Amino acid sequence: MATFRTTGHPAALMRRLAHMLLIAPEGVIIAVLLVINAFVPSIWIGAGITLLVVTFISRIAALYLSSRALIDARWDTADTLSTVAFALHPWSPDALALRGAIALTRGDSATAARLLQRAQQLAPSRSAIAAALSGALIEQSDAQAAIVAAQRALALEPANAAARLYLAQALAAVGTQAEQIEEHLRAGLAHRPEPDAEVSLRCALAQHLAQEGRLAEAVLALSAAHAALRHCSAAQRAIVSQRIAEIDTTIRARREDYAA
Repeated sequence: MATFRTTGHPAALMRRLAHMLLIAPEGVIIAVLLVINAFVPSIWIGAGITLLVVTFISRIAALYLSSRALIDARWDTADTLSTVAFALHPWSPDALALRGAIALTRGDSATAARLLQRAQQLAPSRSAIAAALSGALIEQSDAQAAIVAAQRALALEPANAAARLYLAQALAAVGTQAEQIEEHLRAGLAHRPEPDAEVSLRCALAQHLAQEGRLAEAVLALSAAHAALRHCSAAQRAIVSQRIAEIDTTIRARREDYAA
């Protein structure tokens, strides 16, 4: 006679329910209210369901519009909309991660790390959150913790270009051999990342090669970064344009030193 395993089914069900509560708590509450309304019809239950639907739509719209504003370098708008999304769902990993990204863009790495750590606790399987946390920890000068966060992101998603970049930067901060740092940067580029990540990786590679005295290769890497810049978001262009100019100045200075 065939037997069926039931061990672990309640735990799996609880995990799914917890995931639903994190992503869309309104949906669970609406489902409960619909069941109650089927047995005890009430105009107040209908009003509550309508309010929850409006809340859900408003929150999703605020998250989307905030992320678009961040991409377009409209920091104040992004901050306001992310605050609205957070107020409607304070334990949303997406709202927390978005607020962390905005804080990091504004130079508040302490707040960014705190928000991203909380987001990671709520959504430990999200590679993008772990990578963003690594970047915030680098700004906090906590290279060891940044390495752990980046490695976690790569374990979840080996093609995560941002995680490769932050891992390379954190390894450089602790004095890792130059060959390993370059390997991670080139591995990130090998996965053909989207333009924002590609430009950051190419800038980091150019800077690394310049520091190693490989100026011709550094110029090529920087040229590739400049060529890809036009495909980037407005926010990335605002951040990276100055960095490209700084790296170019460094390369020129080193060339003059060698020529002297």
